[in-house]
Amino acid sequence: MVVRHKFNMCTKTTKCWIHMLLFCLCCHYEVQHAACNLVWWSPQFPCDVKSNDSDVIFDCRGRHLDLVPHGIASNATWLDLSENLIKNISIDSFSQLSNLTTLDLSWANKNNAMKIEPKAFQNLTKLNHLKLTGNRLNEIPRNIPVSVKILELNINHIVLLDNRSFAGLVNLTEVWMSKNCYTGNPCNKSVIIMEGSFAVIPKLKVLDLSFNNLTQVPKGLPKSLTMLKLGSNKIEHISEVDFFGLQHLKILKIQGNCPRCQNAPYPCVPCPNSSIDIHPNAFGHLTKLQVLHLGGNSLDHLNPSWFQKLKKLKELYLSFNFLLKAITEEATFLNYLPKLEKLDLSFNFALKIYPVTVNLSQEFSKLRSLRTLHLQGLVFQNIEQRTFKPLYELKNLSALNLGTNFIIHSDATIFSRLPHLKMIYLAENRLYPIPEKSPPQPGNGYIQRSDFSTAPLLKPYPKDFAYEISHSLIKQECFDSGRVLILSSNNLFFISPKQFEGYGNIACLNLSGNGFSAAPNGTEFSSLPNLTYLDLSNNKIDLAYDNAFKELKKLQVLDLSYNSHYFKAYGVTNNLNFLKNLPNLRVLNMSHNSISTLSTKQMHSRSLAELQFTNNNLGNLWKDRDGSYKMLFTNLINLTILDISHNSIAKIPDNVYGHLPRNLTLLRISHNSLTNFNWGQLKGFHQLQILDLSFNKLSNVTGMNSNIIHTLTFLDLSHNTIFHLDNGFINGLGSLKTLSLSSNKLTIIDQSTNASQSNSHIQTLFLQKNPFECTCVSVEFIIWLQNCSIKIPRLATDVTCNTPANKKRQPLITFDINQCVNDSKAFMGYTLTTSFIIIFMFVTTVAHLFYWDASYLIHYTKAKLKGYKSLKPLDNIHNVFVTYDTGDPHVSEWVMKNLRVKLEEEGGLPLCLEERDWSPGIPLVDNLTQSIRYSRKTLFVLTE
Repeated sequence: MVVRHKFNMCTKTTKCWIHMLLFCLCCHYEVQHAACNLVWWSPQFPCDVKSNDSDVIFDCRGRHLDLVPHGIASNATWLDLSENLIKNISIDSFSQLSNLTTLDLSWANKNNAMKIEPKAFQNLTKLNHLKLTGNRLNEIPRNIPVSVKILELNINHIVLLDNRSFAGLVNLTEVWMSKNCYTGNPCNKSVIIMEGSFAVIPKLKVLDLSFNNLTQVPKGLPKSLTMLKLGSNKIEHISEVDFFGLQHLKILKIQGNCPRCQNAPYPCVPCPNSSIDIHPNAFGHLTKLQVLHLGGNSLDHLNPSWFQKLKKLKELYLSFNFLLKAITEEATFLNYLPKLEKLDLSFNFALKIYPVTVNLSQEFSKLRSLRTLHLQGLVFQNIEQRTFKPLYELKNLSALNLGTNFIIHSDATIFSRLPHLKMIYLAENRLYPIPEKSPPQPGNGYIQRSDFSTAPLLKPYPKDFAYEISHSLIKQECFDSGRVLILSSNNLFFISPKQFEGYGNIACLNLSGNGFSAAPNGTEFSSLPNLTYLDLSNNKIDLAYDNAFKELKKLQVLDLSYNSHYFKAYGVTNNLNFLKNLPNLRVLNMSHNSISTLSTKQMHSRSLAELQFTNNNLGNLWKDRDGSYKMLFTNLINLTILDISHNSIAKIPDNVYGHLPRNLTLLRISHNSLTNFNWGQLKGFHQLQILDLSFNKLSNVTGMNSNIIHTLTFLDLSHNTIFHLDNGFINGLGSLKTLSLSSNKLTIIDQSTNASQSNSHIQTLFLQKNPFECTCVSVEFIIWLQNCSIKIPRLATDVTCNTPANKKRQPLITFDINQCVNDSKAFMGYTLTTSFIIIFMFVTTVAHLFYWDASYLIHYTKAKLKGYKSLKPLDNIHNVFVTYDTGDPHVSEWVMKNLRVKLEEEGGLPLCLEERDWSPGIPLVDNLTQSIRYSRKTLFVLTE
């Protein structure tokens, strides 16, 4: 509408016409967007804008911004400016954004100091959530709006709090202020919190003060608190009154204040008294507490009085202490935890001993609500019948973690006594195969070990370790399949049918990382007939027999990745015929096996839907001179997902395309060495939706047209060397919604390649990291980039110029196309259009003002040139044309009753009269001209 208004105004002045063409060129984007509702902001705007029913979100995260961008709408409710290079927040930065409810300034200057001017937030009267993490603030800004409820101040340099720090912020409900002073963000002092610093926040519910070198629990905490985190500080003593009055507290975390330092792989300072000192009645007032974390405090005993009032406790974390005796001997504290659902006692091993077994205290049988029990890192040799006897009666126990215990032998029949267990985690132990005859049992007693001063964890601690255990080896699909047994990273180098007797009805089995080097013959898993998920990755599987895995008729997922040992060996049989024995197999992972030769030329399966075949050597199998493997995947008739990335494929022979499964919906061929791709061979894939050709060596894209494939919605061509796109390339992909061309060699995209709104459904186009040319040649391309129908992520920040040198790394969209106007041609055009307009306006003005004079002169001149000429009788209808004032009734009466009678009736001379002889509906000029032309004489009747 704005452009149309300007156009109308310009028509009123001569000068506007001169600039109209250039104006329309420059404003092409605005003209289109006047009728477009898909994109709200100019492509030059560096942020993504999204909206829903309640929020208008401006995502400016990681855009290399050094200032808050102009043009953010006043109705914005969410603004993310994190991970930028903004050094200063001025008073005008947010002055027009009164509707903001969330403002994220985390790492706004890449962990460098950021200055926030006074009153910078004064107009943000609706702000609820303010994130100021990682800005090296030395104090809490004084101008935070009173409306803020959630305040994040993590990873700054705030080392002093007093009663003025949060003054006026009466609506705060959450304060996150961790890691302002610790080894990863040192301040070389203790954070000081004056008494009553938080008392001015009457509604505070969540307070995080972990990793701050605190030496005591802050005094005067609000009674409204429901969560308090004080972990990884230097609090050595918990007094009776530290948590007094916090009757609403549900979560309390004070872990890591007196850490075990004997084997800690991070800077660690033990407490002078070794263990944290907790008053017997320290938790006596926390009657609503549900989560208590006491891990990493070097506790060597547990005072039952700590737990007497904690009747609602559901989760208790006691890892990384010295509580082996408290676990195996008298554990009366468990009598007070009737609602406990999760208990973590991991890494409580005694130093330098390796007991034959550990027997849990009988008090464990009182935990009727227990669901998850972590006993990782207790370090013992055997699981015996009496080891977990107190757990037999716990009907709700569903997860038992026994990882990293260096267990040598396990009596599997024990787990049949725990039928409700859904997960048995025995990873990172020393379990050996069970032969036909049982090995001799280790002797009783304790064995001294001098090498247990090192940490038993397979992975190092992070520097901000939170004393909580996570298990990435348990994949979600495995966990969802049913009962889970994790035996990864043990010593099961072969498997006998007796190996899994006693574990019960296992649905998911993880045997990864065991050095398993035998050849499965169809008997190993006969005791697990209901197995649906089997993970044998990171072993040395020898696929020699056709009968391998034939006992697993219900198997759906088989992971054989990272088993390259025998695939690399020369002259060894590598047989894939075992697939015929698995009627329900859906997913097969054969990745990272360096497969460059196979004894099986074809894989056969009617059920397989997904095949992961990455990091092999199909490039060698598909050599042009050898077509024996061209049908390797042909008989996988229901395959929908095929991943053959990282296979050293330089060329896919034409006869291979035709033998790929026709039901593919996803085909990934990334990270290869393809220099050409035969698009015409895709014609037979009527269900293909996703094609990934990224990280290859494609230099151009030709041969794609709309007749090839009608279902493709995502095409990834990123990280190639494409410098040219075929004419109409994008238009040829009628069904395509997302196209990635990032990280190529494109300098310009021709107009003939561009997607028009009429025949392309493309919604998202990635163009980052291409060496675009910012010259006048790119003007049409830049205008096309501004088309509203396609979203180009990070167009204003990451789609940058490479040439010329003075514009390198500048956004392509900001290129000034005005400079592309040629001065001489522009002046010539100016002269011609000006002359035309002046002549046109002169002629029209003269014609309007002097029409009759000009007409008279023309006719007079014409008559003079022709001279006098007698008319032929046949040319005249009337003798006399009488012209008179028809508006005067007296004149009309005289002409009609007197003159007409005398000349016509009495004189016999026919007259031409306007009132009688002129034809109705014909213009006056035409009637007048004809009357004069067809009359011999013209008689003028003149009045006074």
